[in-house]
Amino acid sequence: MRHKPNQRFHSKASPSRRRFLEYIGAGVGAGSLGGLPLPLFSSLPTSFAQVGEASERRAPQRLLLFYTPNGTKKELWRPSHEPGVLTDLGPILSALAPHKNKINLFDGVDLKAALEGPGGPHQRGMASLFSGAVITEGDFVGGDGRKAGWGGGVTVDQFIAQYIGAETPFRSLELGVRVVENMPRGRVSYGGANMPLPPENNPSQVYQRLFSGANEPEALTRRRLRRRQSALDSVLEDFRRLEGKLDTRDRAKLQQHAQSLRELERRLAISGSGSGLCQTQSPPMISEIMSESSFNEVARQQVDLMVSALACDQTRVGSLQCSTAVNACRFSFLEPSVSSEGHSLSHAGDSNEGMQPDWERNLTWYAELFAYLIAQLDAIPEGNGTLLDNTVVLWGNEISRGNTHDLTDIPFVMAGGAGGALRTGQYLNYQGIAHNQLLLSLIHAFGIEASTFGAEHLNNGTLSEILT
Repeated sequence: MRHKPNQRFHSKASPSRRRFLEYIGAGVGAGSLGGLPLPLFSSLPTSFAQVGEASERRAPQRLLLFYTPNGTKKELWRPSHEPGVLTDLGPILSALAPHKNKINLFDGVDLKAALEGPGGPHQRGMASLFSGAVITEGDFVGGDGRKAGWGGGVTVDQFIAQYIGAETPFRSLELGVRVVENMPRGRVSYGGANMPLPPENNPSQVYQRLFSGANEPEALTRRRLRRRQSALDSVLEDFRRLEGKLDTRDRAKLQQHAQSLRELERRLAISGSGSGLCQTQSPPMISEIMSESSFNEVARQQVDLMVSALACDQTRVGSLQCSTAVNACRFSFLEPSVSSEGHSLSHAGDSNEGMQPDWERNLTWYAELFAYLIAQLDAIPEGNGTLLDNTVVLWGNEISRGNTHDLTDIPFVMAGGAGGALRTGQYLNYQGIAHNQLLLSLIHAFGIEASTFGAEHLNNGTLSEILT
């Protein structure tokens, strides 16, 4: 069964869980259910039927967006073989070889929304990359002197978070690595048109936000767990009262959900006994998180924190942004050190024998970071597979190639199966489709029946090759 929002992507999402719980208390006498997920009841009014479907899945689906700047070199990125089963990878992506069965590579996917609107290619590419929407008018000046505004629509992470974000303490998590600009070319996640979401660059602050109670005194932990268990007892009593309001089918579903709550009681008991289900460790302090020399260390810590947040079910939606479209960062941590900053390297001519090899080293490092991310996800068992199997990670760039500023043939990489909703292990070439179809396919993979996403005139359905 799928979520069914209104047909336009920008319509309101399904009613909030809080509103649904308030309805239950007022309308059918079940009282407050403590903010816990409920199963989907067909015998309750259908206007509230979207809420709670995620709780029926044994392992939740998760979405993570991954951004690196300034495109790539497609001749060193794409496989040597024709589209089909992914059997090898280009030199730049060689670090992904151990995971080739769990990734998809996409050729021929264009940022057609970025071909419209004001501003330069970096501004337009950043605004549309994960939204599929056209950038707005505004007074932000790009590197070429042209002006533009913020992005023109919600990004796919925030759209999906409207449906699954209420399941976790944090609706979504936006992390950055040396994201230094508060302007369109420095933002990839949007809550809506003209609503950019700034990422957090400091791993220590991320840790405190996510896991500030991880090292609390044992007595305080036990008191908190007893309060939660008391709330569960109350919820189970409410469930018993609710049973009389439901038909036979929904009553069976409610009983199954009550079993999941008893499993939660067991998990809380384990956690309270000291063994813990989600062990976290505070990352080492980095004195200068925005320095070039710290870029590698900050990036690794942010990946570790994002994986921990997903594994601990602190959030199910996130984005990890490496730098910005300006990308004025030298990879001084590489051996030997790279002396030119990334933006200049990416924009150097193809015949520049002094800069192109360093640009390739930068690109290879980005791929190694992505490989590290998906390896971390794949190392965590969950259900019948791993955390990666229940997650989808989409890696994108705001342009295809730095020295051409091309907005077509963007190097998209997707990893993970979204809980079995996506086929993987493929090299796909779509010969110039709008990337709105890729974003809409992600939405459908999460069971959300939207008909369009982003600029409506650029939508032409989903990608059947990746959807199961």
